[in-house]
Formats: sequence, C-alpha cells, structure tokens
Amino acid sequence: MPTVLSVPSVLLLRLACVAACTLVPTLQAADNAAAPAAVETARPSVGAVLNEAKALISSGQGAQASAKLQTVEALGPLNPYEAFMLQRLRGAAALQESDLTRAQAAFEAVLAAQRLTPAEQLQTMSSLGQTLYRAKDFPAAAKWLQRYAEAGGTDAEVLALRAPAAYFSKDHATARTLLQAAIKADADASRPTPLTTWRLLASSQRQLGDDAGYRQSLRRMAVQHPQPAFWAELVQHELGEPSAWPERQLLDVQRLLRAAGALGGADNALILAAQAQQAGFPGEAVQVIDEALAQPGVTPQQMTALTQRRDAARRQAEADRRNRARDEADARQARDGQALVTLGWAWVTEGQADAGLPLITQGLQRGGLKRADEARLHHGMALALAGQATEARQALAQVKGEPALVALAGLWADFAERRTTATP
Repeated sequence: MPTVLSVPSVLLLRLACVAACTLVPTLQAADNAAAPAAVETARPSVGAVLNEAKALISSGQGAQASAKLQTVEALGPLNPYEAFMLQRLRGAAALQESDLTRAQAAFEAVLAAQRLTPAEQLQTMSSLGQTLYRAKDFPAAAKWLQRYAEAGGTDAEVLALRAPAAYFSKDHATARTLLQAAIKADADASRPTPLTTWRLLASSQRQLGDDAGYRQSLRRMAVQHPQPAFWAELVQHELGEPSAWPERQLLDVQRLLRAAGALGGADNALILAAQAQQAGFPGEAVQVIDEALAQPGVTPQQMTALTQRRDAARRQAEADRRNRARDEADARQARDGQALVTLGWAWVTEGQADAGLPLITQGLQRGGLKRADEARLHHGMALALAGQATEARQALAQVKGEPALVALAGLWADFAERRTTATP
C-alpha cells in the first residue's frame, strides 16, 4: 500500500499547479498518423483523456483524475511527450490525494524525461522537498532538498530545511556539516546564529560522540543565547559536579552562576551568602540574600534563614565599611599588593567596580602576591562584571596554573563576551 501522508493544502496546491499548468497543447485534427518519437503533442485520443484529467485536477478531484489516467496506457504505445504528460498529471493527482509515495515516483519520471525548464525543475524539487518535510517524511525530504541544492537552487528558506531534514532522518553527520556551514555564514555576516541551529548542532555532535564539538557549541550557545539553563549545563560540563569543584574555586564558580542567573533557588543563595561572609565579603552576602528575598516562591523557613543570615552579614559589612579608609591606607603602605587586591575585590563584590578595579590593578602591579593567578582571575571577573568585555578577556587569558582555575577563567571570559553579544 502506498504511504498516504497529511500535508498542508497550500503546498499541495502549489506543487500541483507546477505539475498541471500548460500541460496539453491544442490537439491534432486527426488520429490516423502515428506520431514520431520526438513530437511535442498528444494524439487526439490520448489528449482528450489528458485534458479531462487536467480539468478534474483543476477542480480538486484528484482521485477521479487518477482513475481517468489509468485508461491512457490502454490507448496504445505512448510517444515520449504523451508519457511525460501522463506522469506529470499523475504526480499532480497524487498530490491532491496526499499520496506522496506515488507523487514522488511520478515526478522522478517527469524529471528524468528532461523536458522541464531549469526553473520548473527547481520549483518541482523545492515544492516536493518542502511538502515532504512538513509531512514529516524526513528521509525523502532530505533527498529532494539536496537535489534542489545540487541543481543550483538558491532560496535560503528552502536550503535551510536541509539540515533539520538530515537531523530528523538521523543522518547526524550530514546535519553537522550543514549546520556548521550555516553557523560560519552567520559569523562571516556578523550575525548571531538562531538558537534552533545551535540546538540541532549540539544534539548532532552528542549523537556522533563529538565531545569537543559539543563543548564548543554549548559555549557559543550560552554566549549568544544566555539562558540560565545553558550556563548551568556549561559550568557542569566544564567543571563537573559541584562536589568535584576545588574548594578554593567553589565560591568563584557560584559567583559565575549567580552572575549568569543560574544560581538556583533560595537554598543555593543561602549557601553562597554563607561562603561569601566566611571568606570576608559580608557586603556581597547581603546583596545575594536581598536578591533571593526578592524572588517568588521563598518558603517561610527559607525566609527566616535568609533574614537571619542577612542581619549578621549586614552588621559585619557595616563594621568593615567603618574601617575601610584605614584599611586602604594600610594597604597602600604594604610591601606587597595582596591587601590592595583584596580590598578592591571587596568593593567589586558590593557592586562598586569603579572603586574596586583601580585598587586591584595597583595590587597586581605591586606584585608579591601569594596567589597571583587567583588575583588575576578576580581582576578579570571584576572587568567582566563591569561590562568591560575586551579588557576582561585579556586579563583572564593571563590566568595560568591549576587546570580548574584556567577552566574557570575561560568560563568567565565567555561570560564577559555574553554581556556584549546577548540577543533578546
């Protein structure tokens, strides 16, 4: 039994029109001379049936037209033109019946006859490809869309269906190649790639076991379409589960998730606030808790815990602020730059990057730091949070040493780029 698929009527009518228009010319006056092989006309006995079928197709009666066309071959051997017209009308009638298997066979014969103009050939391939795609016959759609491309088709909307057709046909290697070409074209045109394209590419890469490709796609997707879920997955993919994060970098990882909107609910905010306060940044803890309290869905128990933590952090932050002028004076007199970096970072965590960045820069220039790469990381983070993407990427590229620290610096560099390339 032929495969009968449901397809949009607009596409069927478009392709049926291509198939049926200007099919049968004025008939010969007599039916007593056999037509030579190359004639471009139908004998009256054949032409009459073809014209009747054409009229039925024009009135939307595809089934009746198919039945009428079954009688043509009984009229004797058909000349090439008659055979061509028969297949063209069979294809149009099959489309009206939504019988795409029969329609494809008919149009294969039509194209093989090489009687269509180049424009008609492209129209036939394009319409069949789109019709089959929307009917979810993806392997057949992929074949016709590829033929359209190879024949010189240039309609961007039609060509864009090739990759998803290949993907849904489980031809992930072809899909990957086509999607990568589309992404390169976007990059060459300085435009962001649609999220759907990134999703299909990332999925194809995972299906192919292309972990390096998947990793790159995930990073670019998080940069161009900065949704919290992408950042949460990216951090986990790059750094592993939270239990595997190095303790010294744990706080900076949580800071990245918070900056990307991927920290999670009130419980995670409470953990981050406690970590920040314990590390000596109570002003940051207050900000984290204020953000959490402003979110919907906070339970009474969470509200109590957050409020208690905020009150304690606020008292500590106020004491630190009272001593900050003295601390800065002492830091400027210190032999090394550690105190300047720490004090500058404290300003940054409280949302005062303009006040903190100069101190961090002076501390790095003075040197003598116990953990110079960690200081460079915080410098790049501060620049990223301040929206200075180019400077942030340059600073973060200087982070060396521990692999986890370098990986985290790379993620913050992506975040810095995200702030300048994010799309609505």
